[in-house]
Amino acid sequence: MIGTLIGLLAALTLGSPAQAQARTLPAVSATAQAATATKPQAPLKRRTDSLGIKTSAPSAFVADLATGSVLFAKDPHRVLPIASLTKLVTAMVFLDQKPDFNQTLTYQAGDFDQQSTPVFSAGEQLSYGDVFKSMLVGSVNASANALARVTLGKEKFVAAMNNKMRELGLKSPVFVEPSGLDPANQADAADIAAIIATATGYPQIREADALPMIVVHGKLTNKTYSIKSTNLLLESFLNKKPYSVVVAKTGSLPQAGYCMAQVTRNDNGHEVVAVELGNDNHFGRFQDIKVLTSWAFNTYEWR
Repeated sequence: MIGTLIGLLAALTLGSPAQAQARTLPAVSATAQAATATKPQAPLKRRTDSLGIKTSAPSAFVADLATGSVLFAKDPHRVLPIASLTKLVTAMVFLDQKPDFNQTLTYQAGDFDQQSTPVFSAGEQLSYGDVFKSMLVGSVNASANALARVTLGKEKFVAAMNNKMRELGLKSPVFVEPSGLDPANQADAADIAAIIATATGYPQIREADALPMIVVHGKLTNKTYSIKSTNLLLESFLNKKPYSVVVAKTGSLPQAGYCMAQVTRNDNGHEVVAVELGNDNHFGRFQDIKVLTSWAFNTYEWR
């Protein structure tokens, strides 16, 4: 599996940027495989004097998806709360159930929490597709809870999330609910890289994550909801030629700080995954992901 290979490779990394040397495993990215007809080779470090980037978060991880080569690591196996990065797994488990995106979902009072400002209200009705997009684009917590409820039921859904991690061979992720509001949802940065690498294999996730905004219409209230993406990097140079954002997710909690994971692709089809956990600044995580990604593309050469 895609995620398993990156996770196994990450286990070999010592955590110091200077020690995060490139290593090679079989191909790990379906989208990167499609970009080349030959077996990909690990990127070579052309700027050998560059040891990495000073980040403001306690944990960070960068890898090449096509080969699984670790390009940068800062305490990558430190297990931390991951907040709404949880929703990447929620999205995959939901899609694994083969849902009908045209089916109508009715929000219930139990879908809403007391911590976040609600976007929708109990009784509102949306298509499964619109609920799914609101979860990924706007990180709407009630949407994550509602999708879990209508597919397997919350308890079985969370069990499926944890089972998926074991199937991928990932040991650090633990989930107790599907939205990311509980700080007991935890993982390390290396395994988050594995999770988002796996998520690139789901077209519906890629399509949703490319949207800077969605507009959905409530079937009960006939109300129009405009929901902006939480990913500010969709408007950055990383989403303009020669780069494009493939999949990304943000997350934040008082206990988790500000987190982010993103896969970025260049015009040659090479993809870099960058993860950061525990930043103490909302904008700092975006800056760090930008710098880590551009550093990787500028420091390494793909053959």
